[in-house]
Amino acid sequence: MAPTRAGPSVIVYSGVDRILLDPRKPPFTTAAAALKEIPLDDTALVLCSGKTRAELELVQQTLGINHPFICENGGAVLIPDGYFRFDVANARSLPGYHAVEFGRAYADVVEILHRTADGLRTPVVGFSDMSIEEVARECRLPMLQARLAKLREYDEPFRLLDPSSGAWSRLSKALQGANLRCTRGQSFDRVGAPVDPGVGVNLLNGLYRRVGGAVTTVGVMGSTHEDSLRPLVDYSITVENSDTSAGAAGGPDAVAWASAIVGTLQKLRRKGKQGWFEEPSPGRP
Repeated sequence: MAPTRAGPSVIVYSGVDRILLDPRKPPFTTAAAALKEIPLDDTALVLCSGKTRAELELVQQTLGINHPFICENGGAVLIPDGYFRFDVANARSLPGYHAVEFGRAYADVVEILHRTADGLRTPVVGFSDMSIEEVARECRLPMLQARLAKLREYDEPFRLLDPSSGAWSRLSKALQGANLRCTRGQSFDRVGAPVDPGVGVNLLNGLYRRVGGAVTTVGVMGSTHEDSLRPLVDYSITVENSDTSAGAAGGPDAVAWASAIVGTLQKLRRKGKQGWFEEPSPGRP
C-alpha cells in the first residue's frame, strides 16, 4: 500500500518481554490477524526488548510486521534495509539491516565479566558457558527459542554461584568500574554497557520526524511490571491481563496486547491525536 504521507504519524513502542513469550503458540496467530487492522501506511510498531536480534526476528516474522526494533535492552536499533529513504548516521551494515549500536561487543562483555568475577573469587555462569539445552531448561524455553536466545551481541545473562547480597554488591561495583552495568533479574542477572533506554527511542523519533514531520508516540506496557517506556513517550497505555493463568508467565498474552494496540489506534483515528488517551505519560501534555 502506498503511503499517504512521507512517513508514519504514529509510532507505537512496545515492551514485549513479559507479553510475547512463545511465538509458536496459537495466541500469536490470533494477534497477527488482529494487527492487520493497523493502518501500516500511517503507523509504525517498534518492539523494545531484552531479547536478541534473532529472537525478535522470529517474533516480527510471526506477527507479520517489518519495522525497526530495539534489542538487548537498548544495545542496538535494527532498521530494515531500505526502510528510510536516506542513510542513517553511524549505522553498521548487517544482513538485512542497518544497526545503530549503543551496546558493547558481546565478547568484550563476557571477557570482562569473567575476568572481574575470577579476580573477586566470585564464580559466575552465563549464557556463554551454557549449552542450548541448559538455557532451554533453566529459562523454560523451547529449544528453538533457547538457540536464538544464545545468539547474543551486546549483553550477557548470568548467575552468581554465590547468590549472597555481598557477592552481588562487590561484583556490581567492580563491573561498574569497567564501565559495565549489572541489573537484577528473576532467574538471571544481566551485564552490559550502561545504555540509556531512551537513546534508541529518541533516535527513531528523530528519524521518523525527518521523514514525515510531527509524530505522536505511544508506549504499550503490561500491568504486571514497571516499564521504562512510560517517561519516553507522549502517551502510554496499559495492557490488562486477559487470562488470570497468564500471571504465572509474567503478564498479558499476545491477544490482549494486539487488541489493546488496535483499539488504541482506532480511537486515535476517530478522535484525533489530542484528548482521547486515558493515561498521559508523566511530564507530557
